[in-house]
Amino acid sequence: MYPSGLIALGGYLPAKPVSPARLPALINFLKQETLLPGEYVAALQQTGCLPGSMETNYEGWERHPWFQTWLERLPPQKRADPFQGAVERRRVPLDPLSERTSVKPYPMLPSDAETLAGALALVNAGLGRADIDLILVHSQVPDLPLPDNASLVQHKLQLPNAGAYSIDTCCSTFVTMLEVAHSFVRSGMKRTVLIVSSYLDSHVLDRTEYFSVDTGDAALAGVVTRVEDGYGYITSHSTSHGNRHNAITLERRAPALYRPAPGVSYSQEFVTFSDLEMCKEIATNAQRDMVEVVTLALEKAELDMCAVDFLVTHQPVAWAGHAWREALGVPPENFYESFSRYGNIATCSAGVNLLEAVEEGHLKAGDQVLIASSGAGENHIAVLERLTPMLIANNCLV
Repeated sequence: MYPSGLIALGGYLPAKPVSPARLPALINFLKQETLLPGEYVAALQQTGCLPGSMETNYEGWERHPWFQTWLERLPPQKRADPFQGAVERRRVPLDPLSERTSVKPYPMLPSDAETLAGALALVNAGLGRADIDLILVHSQVPDLPLPDNASLVQHKLQLPNAGAYSIDTCCSTFVTMLEVAHSFVRSGMKRTVLIVSSYLDSHVLDRTEYFSVDTGDAALAGVVTRVEDGYGYITSHSTSHGNRHNAITLERRAPALYRPAPGVSYSQEFVTFSDLEMCKEIATNAQRDMVEVVTLALEKAELDMCAVDFLVTHQPVAWAGHAWREALGVPPENFYESFSRYGNIATCSAGVNLLEAVEEGHLKAGDQVLIASSGAGENHIAVLERLTPMLIANNCLV
């Protein structure tokens, strides 16, 4: 077995500033080495920020003429706090080709968001395109239902030596891909694996649903490779509860607030809480399910929570991350969440929280970090990783 570790992360969070020290290298890489549309690179070059915007509650909901109707349709217990802890979220820009050629332009393609995140991770790692021999991709909203985005992202990143696989455990997929990448590197089957995941909520968002305030856009990438002894992967475990499979689904329907007009249909695929009883079951069992998967992961390495220095998790709603933290006995100072800035960014949540905890100097090399997530389906996974010096050097901004 070879020791394997995460050595760099790259997060595409629309409108987030890029470190001035990394900006020239990122712009050059995107221009010279990728097939990302030039309009996105130009926006980055002009502003120093990743393309896209930050959306407030006012911009997304309160300014609209239907807001009062929306408010009155909320469940009674939600009317006093209609935004449920959400303050802002990120939105990708419109796809430039669709803006030029369509009367109904659509948001950035998920494969372009994934290409941008992958480029960020490679630049942060100081690696070239030829260094990657496998890319694992998860598009929670893919460009097309078939084929998936894996080989397309490999093509847009111009990775000459990389195979491309897709993996999906819904919101827990980035953590699942981290576990899978470790298994490839530890076994010697692959040397350096790029993992990329995205959730572009703008493609499947029904703003007139009460839960729509929680969700935003993001893409995330990481590089897993051989590292020095004593760092990297320690243990992991995953569980599933398939009886809750139909709780949260994509359904083709009209918006929740919709007045039919002759000859007009606004039906499309929207994220939908399909079975409210199953959703309640997920919430009721949230703490128990997380404790179970974490306990089983730690037991494999004959460890307990005393071995965990820091915790990052998914953040499906404002209360979930702290509920998991409390159930696991982790103090607030050893936990990081970003819900008020990004909302639920699904598969990207746990990884973005790890990235920003590193960027802001909350973590150091050798810290043992528990990365845990739930995912619709219903899936849970936990990975314990001893942070590598390379990850800290490549991503810390302080």
